[in-house]
Amino acid sequence: MRSPFYFLLISIFLACLSACRVQNNPPELLKVSPNTAYVDREVALSGYQFGSEPVVTFGEAASLVTARILSSDDNNIRVSVPFAPPGPTQIRVRNDQGVSDPLPFTVQQPAPALSAVTPANGLPGTTVVLTGNYLNQLLSIKFSDADAVIRDSTAQKLTVVVPENLPRGPLSIVVETKGGQLLIPFIVADTPQITSISPRSVRPGGELLIQGKNLTDGIVRINGLLVFPTNTTVKDNEIRATVPANATSGVVTVTVFERLIATSADSVKIVQQPSVANLSLRDGIAGDKIILNGLNLRDVTSVTFGTTAAAFRVLSDSQIETTVPTLPAPVQLAVSVGSVGGTFTATDPFFYYVAPGAITFSPTRALRNAQIIITGQNLHRITEVKVSGFTEPIIDRIEGSQLRVSVPANALTGAVTVTNRAGSSTAARQLVVIQPPVVTEIIPTKARPGERVVLKGNFLLNARILFTGTAVAAADGGRTEDNERWVLVPADAQSGVIRLTNEVGDAVTTDAFTVLRLAVIAGFAPQSAVVGADVTITGQHMSSVKEVRFNGGASLPAPFRLSGNALIVTVPGSATTGQICLTTDAGVSCTTGNFTVVR
Repeated sequence: MRSPFYFLLISIFLACLSACRVQNNPPELLKVSPNTAYVDREVALSGYQFGSEPVVTFGEAASLVTARILSSDDNNIRVSVPFAPPGPTQIRVRNDQGVSDPLPFTVQQPAPALSAVTPANGLPGTTVVLTGNYLNQLLSIKFSDADAVIRDSTAQKLTVVVPENLPRGPLSIVVETKGGQLLIPFIVADTPQITSISPRSVRPGGELLIQGKNLTDGIVRINGLLVFPTNTTVKDNEIRATVPANATSGVVTVTVFERLIATSADSVKIVQQPSVANLSLRDGIAGDKIILNGLNLRDVTSVTFGTTAAAFRVLSDSQIETTVPTLPAPVQLAVSVGSVGGTFTATDPFFYYVAPGAITFSPTRALRNAQIIITGQNLHRITEVKVSGFTEPIIDRIEGSQLRVSVPANALTGAVTVTNRAGSSTAARQLVVIQPPVVTEIIPTKARPGERVVLKGNFLLNARILFTGTAVAAADGGRTEDNERWVLVPADAQSGVIRLTNEVGDAVTTDAFTVLRLAVIAGFAPQSAVVGADVTITGQHMSSVKEVRFNGGASLPAPFRLSGNALIVTVPGSATTGQICLTTDAGVSCTTGNFTVVR
């Protein structure tokens, strides 16, 4: 059994143990400096027993906001004023030993600050996010004078909706907090977009079509150059603008309300009007290469000679090489170049020519060294004339229609050919170079006066043809050509050679020609005789008699002989009274009176 003394000792021990227990030491906050400051400003706290991990709060018990500690030790703490409600509040320090008594402090709210507005433009109903700082303690948000619908609100972000029925254009978003007011620029409009531009190449003064959306109120610039609004038609989905005279190639921009800018993905090429200063050739033929010298030629898309398109290639901005096209006939025409920038016609005329044709000449017969006139079609730019194979200089010309040259001194009959760079043309007939006449054949070799004789040979045209015994040229018989002449045997022609004379000289036939004549009977004696007797017949051409017959030519041929200019005829046994007939190659002639046969 325990003694009362034992219980007394236990009681004393417990009392001492209770008296020796460690007491709590809460922090003591003695001073706040300064006691008024803006959010995020630094404040110094001083006191005792702050410990190693103190916590500083601003506010009443129901709405405490913890401050960010910048530095601390047991007696000092440096903090940044948190986003506490502005106005009078309390500051406390708390650690694991407890909470200090509060000290008064006044929170000053800074004016709101903005770092971004997304988007910076939009139509009514668009959600806009404002990011920044000190956006708490919000009093109002207005778009100009219209209240915005607030979707979300923190100190760093406000989410609002653009009010309905706002007019298009720039305005200010007014954010008002207890710390002040902030004006933020905003544009009530959708962001413009350019989807296409056409044409991609355009001349100054031409129309440029810009298509897209949200283009209303847009101002157009081409490579930075303003397009005058007076020359612009603006719709929400397209703009038609007139390209300024001094525009240069580049991208197209559309600016709406000075800050909303749409830029084309493609550049527009401004093509100036081309010009041609001169041509390297003023005349030419199909296929010739010509250099056109000028300005703004790099973008040329067509070259025409008159109305005919020509092939070409651009050498540089100042030179084009073009090929003369094939045209149907010689012509003087204009050369033009065309591009998107316009059309320009060279002041230098160009003459197009072709090969000569349909060549004729006169006279068609000529002496050596004489001149001939060549005519024909397209006798332009003739560079060579050949006569009988010899090249002759051109003495005179009527460009396009006539040439005058000489017959070469040693020329023979031959072709006449003219040539220019386009080609050559030969006359259908040869030039006859006159030489002394030549007779190769006489048909027939015998003929009566007045009958036709054919002479064949060369250089017979215009030659005088003289039969033996005549002083006057034979009359034409129906054909007068260089290689064949028809003439009539003159009445006074005698048998013998035929002489021919032309401008060059004379010629005589190698074979004699026989003129056939009837025997001319002047008379006969005796007037009657017996068979076997001789009868003398006188007259002309008795030497050509081949046969003598009595009785009007019915008797058998009678023997005869020539005696001087008379015929001595023996009366044959078959003779009877009648005419005596003489036969020559020219025919039969008979006496006018009868011869009587005496029996």
